[in-house]
Amino acid sequence: MRLKQPELKRGRIEIIPMIDTIFFLLVFFMITWLTMTRMNGMNVNLPRHAKQSGKPSASVMVSLSPEGGYYLDKRPVAQGVWKERLTQNLIAHPNSVVVLNVASTQKTQTLIGLMDEVNQVIAASKTHAEVLIATPRTGKPTETVASGAATGRTP
Repeated sequence: MRLKQPELKRGRIEIIPMIDTIFFLLVFFMITWLTMTRMNGMNVNLPRHAKQSGKPSASVMVSLSPEGGYYLDKRPVAQGVWKERLTQNLIAHPNSVVVLNVASTQKTQTLIGLMDEVNQVIAASKTHAEVLIATPRTGKPTETVASGAATGRTP
C-alpha cells in the first residue's frame, strides 16, 4: 500500500508584517532620539500683574518706527535724547516696566540691539525696572487685565 504524501507548499514572505515592524522600529527610534536631545533654552520671567507682584506697574513705552525713528511714550524723540529721557523716567519711577515696541519690518538684530541699550540705561540708572517686548495680539486675550499690563496697553 502506498500512502499519499501531502503536497509541499512553498513558503511565502509577507510584506505587510515587515512594514508594520519597520514602522514600530521607526517610532521607537524617534521617541528614543527625542528623549536623548537636550533642550537648551533661556529662562524667561513672565510679567505679573501689579497686585500679584506687590510693586507699582508704571510703564514706559520705547518704540522704533519702520523708518528708524524713536518714540518714548508715543512721542517722537531724537535718537541721541531718548536714553537721557528714559533715565530720567526710570529714576522717577524705579520699579517701572519698560516696554519695547519695534516695528515688524525691522530686523530682529535691531530689537536685540535696542534691548541691550535699554538694559545699559537701566544698569546706569541703578533701578529695578523690567524689560518687556510688545507683540501684536493674535487672538482674544484670556485675561484682559494681565494682557494690558504685559503689553503696556489698556484693553
